Amino acid sequence: MRRLTLASIVSACMVPALFWSQDSSAIPAFARKYQTSCYTCHAGFPARNAFGEAFKANGYRWPGGEDADHAKQEQVKLGADGWKKTFPASPWPSDIPGFAPFSVYLTGPLINYSGSVHRANGTLATPQTLNWAGPFDARILTGGTIGENIGFFGGFESFATNGTTPKSNFRATWSFAPGVMLGVGNAFSFMGSGEDESSATAILPSTGGTGLEFSYAAGEKSGGLRVYAGTVSNGTNSAAITVSQHLDDIRYGRVEYKIGGAGVLSGAGGTYGNEYVGLDNAVEIGASVVNFKPGIYTNTYGYDNNKTVYGFDVSANHGSFSGGAEWSRGVDSHLNNYGLDAAYFVYPWLQGKVAYRHIKDQLPGGVDRTNPSYALTLTAWTRANVFIAGAYTFFDKGDTSVAGMASGLNKPDTFKLNVGIGF
Repeated sequence: MRRLTLASIVSACMVPALFWSQDSSAIPAFARKYQTSCYTCHAGFPARNAFGEAFKANGYRWPGGEDADHAKQEQVKLGADGWKKTFPASPWPSDIPGFAPFSVYLTGPLINYSGSVHRANGTLATPQTLNWAGPFDARILTGGTIGENIGFFGGFESFATNGTTPKSNFRATWSFAPGVMLGVGNAFSFMGSGEDESSATAILPSTGGTGLEFSYAAGEKSGGLRVYAGTVSNGTNSAAITVSQHLDDIRYGRVEYKIGGAGVLSGAGGTYGNEYVGLDNAVEIGASVVNFKPGIYTNTYGYDNNKTVYGFDVSANHGSFSGGAEWSRGVDSHLNNYGLDAAYFVYPWLQGKVAYRHIKDQLPGGVDRTNPSYALTLTAWTRANVFIAGAYTFFDKGDTSVAGMASGLNKPDTFKLNVGIGF
């Protein structure tokens, strides 16, 4: 029951993903380690299914303490097991992946269309554009385990032909016990990249800062609980951020409760509506709160009035259908945002989705801007590791603010035909 982050919303409204997360990219390195299909962990990569959630909750290891039993590529031992008995007189033994824990992900738009935007007086603010290209954005992904407690997951992204500056995203976890973890890194946490579902958090800009996150997961036979609590620095990738980084710049918490379906920690049990993609019949209810320290934003984009956001969401799977709803409120800005999603697997390799977002942000001067949007997406996985997806997003101009129309800052309708392959 994973969520798909809509890039058009993330760019303006830091949305930690509603129903299917694209940011949690599938890692073919794990498929090689266990000699298994991408569908073991993904309901059409990169969205995770119930087993994929349990795999993550166990520190990127096979649930049930069976990692060594299912791994087809053995770890390379660094030291003898007997060193555990002689520690601290000897180093503590460890191990590293016995294979190169890297894989390649190529993606990009075959077609990229953006409609024109006009001001209220009819003058052209932004012209229409239509471009075509190919899967020229290369990403080197990595994932694996070290010793008995450490898991890691990351990627080197944006190796593109257009001169985009490459960036590194990485997360390491320490498992105290199955489902009990401490993570550190600049991505793939609840806050870092939208990996887990949450209500839209209004107009707060995203952050690429480093953070710490504690997570707890429980649920063996069916359903269960997830809890996240973390803190992250504000990062340096937003024009709205002007002060130096501190680890406690942003604080957040989230609770999720799953009813029915596979166990949150085991990835087993429950009833599967679509066994080919691991879609289990279940309902999830979540609540989140995000708090930003005063003074870390400029007032250029109205962010200075929005320091605390809370929200609630519900999502469900039944058969080949998934859907959900979310709502959030900016305590300081008094902005209410909400969204609805629905998706259906026509075949295990073909999925259609529709999404509605009613998102408010603020123009300079604190003027609210509303750009309700509709998104229609059709994705075909021609192979387990290959997809092609067409997405059309259009905005309800009839509900657009006068201020936005006057300035020409409303968002254009878009169509993208994306492809991706991982190996």
